[in-house]
Amino acid sequence: MKPQPDLKRIKENLEKRNRELACLYSVAAENRLDDNPEERLKAVTEHIMKGLQLPETASVSIWLDEIEYTVKPIEKESVLETISFDIVVEGVKRGTVEIYFQEKTGLSEEEMRFIKEISLKVSNVIERRELAAELEQYVGRLKELVYEKTRELERSKKRYEDYFKDAPTPMLISDFNGDIMKANRAFYRLLQYPEDGSVHLNFVRDGLYENPAIRPVLFDKLKKDGFVESLEVSLLDRNGLPIPVIASYIIIDVDGVPCVESVYKDIRVRKELERRLIEHNENLERNVRQRTLDLENQKDLLLKKNNELVALTEKLRLSKLRLQTLFKAIPDTVAVIDANHNIVMANRNSIGNKGKCYKKIFNQTKVCEDCHISKVFNEKSSVKLERMIDNEYYLINAYPIYDSNNQVIGALEFSRVITKEKNMEQQLLQADKLASLGQLVSGIAHEINNPNTFIKGNLIIIQEALSDMLPIIDRAFESDPSLKIARLNYEIFRQSIPVLVDDMVQGANRIKGIVDGLRKFAKKDEGLLNEQVNVNNIIESCLRLVDNQIKRTSDVNVEFDPDLPEVIGNSQKLQQVVVNVLINASQAIDKPKGNIMVETYRQNAEEIVVKIRDNGKGMDEKTLKQIFDPFFTSKRHHGGTGLGLSIAYGIIKEHKGRIDVESKPGLGTTFYIHLPVSPKEA
Repeated sequence: MKPQPDLKRIKENLEKRNRELACLYSVAAENRLDDNPEERLKAVTEHIMKGLQLPETASVSIWLDEIEYTVKPIEKESVLETISFDIVVEGVKRGTVEIYFQEKTGLSEEEMRFIKEISLKVSNVIERRELAAELEQYVGRLKELVYEKTRELERSKKRYEDYFKDAPTPMLISDFNGDIMKANRAFYRLLQYPEDGSVHLNFVRDGLYENPAIRPVLFDKLKKDGFVESLEVSLLDRNGLPIPVIASYIIIDVDGVPCVESVYKDIRVRKELERRLIEHNENLERNVRQRTLDLENQKDLLLKKNNELVALTEKLRLSKLRLQTLFKAIPDTVAVIDANHNIVMANRNSIGNKGKCYKKIFNQTKVCEDCHISKVFNEKSSVKLERMIDNEYYLINAYPIYDSNNQVIGALEFSRVITKEKNMEQQLLQADKLASLGQLVSGIAHEINNPNTFIKGNLIIIQEALSDMLPIIDRAFESDPSLKIARLNYEIFRQSIPVLVDDMVQGANRIKGIVDGLRKFAKKDEGLLNEQVNVNNIIESCLRLVDNQIKRTSDVNVEFDPDLPEVIGNSQKLQQVVVNVLINASQAIDKPKGNIMVETYRQNAEEIVVKIRDNGKGMDEKTLKQIFDPFFTSKRHHGGTGLGLSIAYGIIKEHKGRIDVESKPGLGTTFYIHLPVSPKEA
């Protein structure tokens, strides 16, 4: 007979599982953020109690972050059995779920699994609640960040609008039809239109480009690259006058429509300077041609002799030795060169009769640019030119050598190093300028000194008169405390007037010092090196002369050796050296306010040193090696001639001294001027 199922036991198991499932569901549902966490955890203990077997003898506690949550505490002494499972949140143990029984239960494996699952549900509830809270905080912070970024964007837009309107550089935005949508005041001011923008302009309609053909070229490049940089164009102002500018363009998006933003730089001043520079160079070239007229006459004579030599070569073979002797005696470098630049014959043993002319004569690795030998063969005519190669100036004459068929078979080249002559020419020009400046300075010094002498004399009388008057005025004040002089209360007058008079005396003395410096600078230079020179006094005089020029860029600190011995030399020439180095130091400073340090000291028994240091932009190794070379300058476009330091170098050499320089980019430059001590001071 088949056994009957135990329906009562099955019913009890079903009821037990229903309670457990209801407990798990209730625990999982305790995840509302708007409730008190303490109340939620207490509610969880209630749900756990309802799911347990024998709840009347049991108690449930939840420990979270060392805080206990329970709704049915019991005395720990009555507990006979305890079951606990960990609460783990994001991999970290945060607490436990503990169940206490007042009797032995003998819980089954299934009931232990149920209690463990409850612990896991509690962990998940806590983790979800904390994640939700963190998410809410993150969302809040994100909202604040979005708000702040929106405000910042609005402020940036406002700053851009203000900058665009008030920027000193002309700026505008236009569409592709040439309509100016927005322009700043500087642009309207540049073209002589009202700055309020009341006149609506169009590049095409109003003919703002002097050369309208530039516009299609500009727009083709804009459409291709999206921008155009540093394009030199000419605009027309309201009166039709051209204004040269450097323009830059870029395509931007304005409310979904492509437009062009452009920026302009007025270069009228630069153009004028370029014109003056060209004019100056033309004048200089005329002077050079005039000064080399005698040399040209000599070259014509030499050309005549060369033509005679070419015509008589065959007839004069018997006089070859004599001709060779004459050839080698010519002071210039003379070489016969073929069409392939090979040296056929030369008058210098160091050159020889083999090798390429550009290598042997000019020490070049390749054919010279715009080669004069090639011109002789191609044009069948003579060539005369000056050329600078590796910092040396060459005067070159090249003549064709013809055969009997009037074909050029070679070239006769005369070359001479004329670097010294060119340097001397520039020094003479500089000397002329200095002489003119000396005359001017001397006249100015005389005109200033006469009234200043009158002022100083009167100030002495005023001081003496004030000294005699003050006791009388003091007695008057004692009898009349309300006494005023020159609308000033007597106490203020008594304190201020003597100080003002002393300041006037000091000012007059300073004027005299400057005038004396100008007179010394303007003094006729005889070129003699026979003065007993106090270098400290020389430097003080130079600082007064260049004070206005230096103080715009630099502060000057001075440390003089009070016991500095004198040197033998020419005060005016040494003054020229110091002025040149000081001005170079000032021009090298690219900071808002730089510093120049001038120091003098005795190096040893034989020499003294003048040290001039600046904290300017400095020089690289390449520039440092060429700093004393004639005609080398880093200020070519700012009026530099490249002769100042070269002349200074020559003056110091003339005084049997030396001048050294140390410099690194970004770390400034230091000049050391070494001068021998006067024999009587040694």
